Amino acid sequence: MARHGPEAATIEVELCGKLAELHGRLLALSVPGEGCTAGIVLARAAEAVDGLAPMVAEGRVRVCINEVVVSDGAAVGPGDRVALFPPVSGG
Repeated sequence: MARHGPEAATIEVELCGKLAELHGRLLALSVPGEGCTAGIVLARAAEAVDGLAPMVAEGRVRVCINEVVVSDGAAVGPGDRVALFPPVSGG
């Protein structure tokens, strides 16, 4: 995370699958420098990307930190790889 002050950091979030069609593959987000969670990242992404908020509200977006699917309360730390993706279903 690149720090822009005592309480702010910028992280790069990878958008996967159909989410990348909304904005492109990478998204830079300003988040709290300390105490950042997956839920905060998800909320900031929903504000930043047109069309993402309804998907987030409906629970159709998941967060991965370092290639592990996490809950909204999971901590996001410096150097973590963060990705958002739509759930995948198969048959």
